[in-house]
Amino acid sequence: MEYITRGPCGQDGCRETRFYLDNGLWFCRRGHQQLGRQVEEDPDDFGTQGKISRVKKPVVEKSQKKYRGRQAYRLYIHIYQLILWKQCHALVNDRGFPPQLENVVRDLWALRLETYASKIADAADEDSQPEFFSSQPASGLEDTETEAFKASSKLVQWPRLIDTLGLCYLATLLMRLPVRVADIHQLATRNDIPYYRALNHIPRDMKEKLPQEFMALLDTTRLLKPEDLHTAIFDLLLFYRHRFEVQFPPLNVPALLYRLIRRLALPVDVYPVIKRLQTLTGFTFEYPNKVAGRRKPLDKPELQLVTLVVMATKLLFPFDGIQRHPASAQEPTVQAIDWEAWADVQDHFDKRDAMSGRIGKGKEILVNEGDVLTMNSNQLDEYMDWYESSWLDSSKDPGPLASLFPLGSMAKESRPGAFTTEVNEEEAIDAMLGMTPRYLKSRAVVGEPDADIPRPGSLYARYREESDLPDSARSFYETAAKVTGISLQTLVRCVCQAEIQINKWLEEQRRIKYFAEQSVGSEIDEAMERDSEQEIIGEDNE
Repeated sequence: MEYITRGPCGQDGCRETRFYLDNGLWFCRRGHQQLGRQVEEDPDDFGTQGKISRVKKPVVEKSQKKYRGRQAYRLYIHIYQLILWKQCHALVNDRGFPPQLENVVRDLWALRLETYASKIADAADEDSQPEFFSSQPASGLEDTETEAFKASSKLVQWPRLIDTLGLCYLATLLMRLPVRVADIHQLATRNDIPYYRALNHIPRDMKEKLPQEFMALLDTTRLLKPEDLHTAIFDLLLFYRHRFEVQFPPLNVPALLYRLIRRLALPVDVYPVIKRLQTLTGFTFEYPNKVAGRRKPLDKPELQLVTLVVMATKLLFPFDGIQRHPASAQEPTVQAIDWEAWADVQDHFDKRDAMSGRIGKGKEILVNEGDVLTMNSNQLDEYMDWYESSWLDSSKDPGPLASLFPLGSMAKESRPGAFTTEVNEEEAIDAMLGMTPRYLKSRAVVGEPDADIPRPGSLYARYREESDLPDSARSFYETAAKVTGISLQTLVRCVCQAEIQINKWLEEQRRIKYFAEQSVGSEIDEAMERDSEQEIIGEDNE
């Protein structure tokens, strides 16, 4: 067979340069047909090999890889809705929330979706130039969502990923469920609901068409702080009240207070004291309708609740170590708390996962390079399982070496002695409450009313700064702040502000009592003067 030398074949990486002619078509020596090259017989030139002519490939219009303009806006909204639905589905089916939660979240989202009608609706006069996302309001858009409402000094124009968690919390608030902001934060951190790497839950064909500026809005580049979630929920709630006049109820105080007292392992005697302090401070445990001026931490109802718990604990079980004796055995202050023993019990509760040889669900994201050096084999396996489920994109096609590194259930089944036991948090709290005899002790009762001894409630100490906290108070403050999802500095400030309010009320009561005594005294003096004048007049008449 006669071969002709040409350029490289190029098909399937073939580098063959020798070709032969068969029935008017060119083939390389390895059998690859050369597209676009053929030999046609010329009837006017009989006996020749024919003329070579190149057949032009049909012009194929390239499809747009990334959406722009309104198409990108609509795709972003569709992806956002899918993430929100997956979160609600996980809450209802995996975490035991009521099925009605999904309907409430959908209604809240439908209200906000109306504000994007001008962005996502089809328009005949749509500009052909690509539009890019901007955090500032676009010029020329007559959108009422930018009218006078500001959240944290930034216009709420596009939904953020953190707002999905905010919508879930607002739905629980409307349904009066005993759910804390820290619970939603914990669910997101533990990967029980999609938040970190939420784009892994989106189909690949949708992600490939979404512009990068929108992808950045749905990707997480830092850890979510609980206080940021508190602020985002506050912004979202003010937005719904301002724009749609949605009225949100107060917190389900009895249930939330029970959970908080139980988690802090406090005696139930603090409950009536909290109710009394509520009347003095005027806390309603409800988000304000509007905020005039600078926001205050005590505008948030959950911070009001934990503030009263701390104040009631300081009244009944002070941290200064001074012996205060109740006057009768029926008083709740007959019991006292050994705060060092209480701190040991709380530390044992926090380290229950480490003592059982586990990292702990939700703590994998906090692992750094130094922690890896001290991990055992079970902890390493637990960390790699979390990394696989949270960060690996399963929508991509596996590589040629994927079979050498099994993932998912196959890897767990083949792993010898896999550690899968998980300690339930409620069971751990029950076990912690069973250790109350370690830190609860009784006080001596001194029934003598004239005894010169400190009584419960006296010598109340106020801590204005974080540095003022003694060691016994610091452990309690830190635990209460962690359970609520705020910083220690914020909690100290809230408690100090509430104490100032009660101190003003006490001063007002003393002022009222003083003027009442002064007025009574003056009336008595006037009455005595009138009596004396009448006696003098009677003597003169005689």
